[in-house]
Amino acid sequence: MNRRRFLALFALTPGLATCTTSKTPTTTTMTPTFSFPTPTNTPEPPEPPIVLADDALNGDFTPIDGDQSDLMTIGFSLLGSPNTTAGSDNLPAKPNTVVSPVGAAAAAGVIAEGAANGTTKIDPKQLQPAWTMWHPWAGPPATTPQDIPVIAAVARLLVTPEVPIKPAYRDTIAGWDVPIETGAITQENLDDWVTKSTAGLVNKSGIDVTRGDINFVLQNAITFAARWRERFSINKTRQSRFTKTTGETIMVDMMWLSRITAPYTVSDGWRGVRLDYTDGQLAAFVLIPDADPGQVTPTMLKQAVSQLCRPNETTGLVRVGLPKLRLTTKKDLIPFLQYLGLAGTIDLPTMTNVNPVDITQAVQQAIMLVDEEGTVASAVTEVGGLAGAAPGTIPEQPIDIIADRPFYLVIGDVATGTPLFLSRISDPAA
Repeated sequence: MNRRRFLALFALTPGLATCTTSKTPTTTTMTPTFSFPTPTNTPEPPEPPIVLADDALNGDFTPIDGDQSDLMTIGFSLLGSPNTTAGSDNLPAKPNTVVSPVGAAAAAGVIAEGAANGTTKIDPKQLQPAWTMWHPWAGPPATTPQDIPVIAAVARLLVTPEVPIKPAYRDTIAGWDVPIETGAITQENLDDWVTKSTAGLVNKSGIDVTRGDINFVLQNAITFAARWRERFSINKTRQSRFTKTTGETIMVDMMWLSRITAPYTVSDGWRGVRLDYTDGQLAAFVLIPDADPGQVTPTMLKQAVSQLCRPNETTGLVRVGLPKLRLTTKKDLIPFLQYLGLAGTIDLPTMTNVNPVDITQAVQQAIMLVDEEGTVASAVTEVGGLAGAAPGTIPEQPIDIIADRPFYLVIGDVATGTPLFLSRISDPAA
């Protein structure tokens, strides 16, 4: 049996990626022949609450050469290899991963603002727009899909009194919308900030204050909530086959849209569709590679997304099948920061006179919930350490875009397709 995978990409960052295709948009009207079985009304058992703190820490990181200020490159590095068989501490790897390239890039950028020029692999000035561009959708974090899309992006740098922050650095990160707070660093303080900033979607900090001395913690949180412009009918959701990478077939809850007019692609090794949210400016890009997802590169995925971006998209009548999703990932970001030159014992002379700085913990916790109403996704990214540490073509029938094999999912804006959230799904039933 052929190996089958799907890729779902949610991207939300205007101005950081550019659609480069030049196809002329076309719109066609076709009459599909498709019918759904009679739905059953058997009530489903309530889903258990998501407790990210119980997830094993995933340290899988695959460095990718290229521009380390590119969000798709960062996202792919954090997803790691889809063929990984074991996670941290030799625990089985989870078949699905969701990360926020924006959250990770913002954390790295704010830390890099404190480093001397030329000492890291990134230019923080290139990353800053990825964090600050979400103001048009600002609002309080929500736990259910919203009629008007909301993106709640907040951050802070918490330091103890013995870590003086230089005025120039304070002014610099103010441009990132990152305030500096001085006070005691306690587990309760960190947990409360995380819970409040995500409306309880993430209810515990990824930083463990019992793991050695910590006198500064950088925290950021992004929460996205939006309804589909074309909602899936709950009555059409049914158990459908999904083929895993191994060739094994499982049954998953598949949502269906029998006929909608939407941007799609069925070329260059992909089948994909753009599913807009209510404002028409943000969308989910569902991208199913023809080949093994392990062979997909950031450049390939960006090119696929660009085919679905305005004004270059091809529009037609499509039939969409998308699994319901409940994804969680708890990612160790130390390998990522080490690759950039921002972990371990480093100097941050622009940030503080208390050097060297030992960055000992860096974690991102992310969740993504996709159902008939819309999408909710949240990610908390945290970095902690000790300053002053010791050295060291359109057919005549609807196009089927059915995510019944491993896929990528990106949440982003329809103009650029830059990934706010990026996920890879190999087993929706996991």
